[in-house]
Amino acid sequence: MRTHVLDHTTAVNSERLKLRTLMFASIALVLLFSVVYVRHLCIKTGYEISNLTDNMEKVEISYLSLLDKKSKAYDTENLYKKAREIGLVMPDVKRTFYVK
Repeated sequence: MRTHVLDHTTAVNSERLKLRTLMFASIALVLLFSVVYVRHLCIKTGYEISNLTDNMEKVEISYLSLLDKKSKAYDTENLYKKAREIGLVMPDVKRTFYVK
């Protein structure tokens, strides 16, 4: 019967192999979590960009609506109509003087 005896160098090599394997596994795990974290940040940034784009579109629609209301308010016909509604009258042309 043959007995297998581990000498000191075999034990040291075995320990080094275990440490290398542990180091490789820990680096691989850190890289995996880093990739997952970076992917999560990219997705989060994408959602923020999407939300900002939607918000910009809503603000643009609101801005265009306000421009439309402003143009209607400054329209001469609407101004005369509103003036008549509140009881204002046009000045008499014969009694109006223009000063230079």
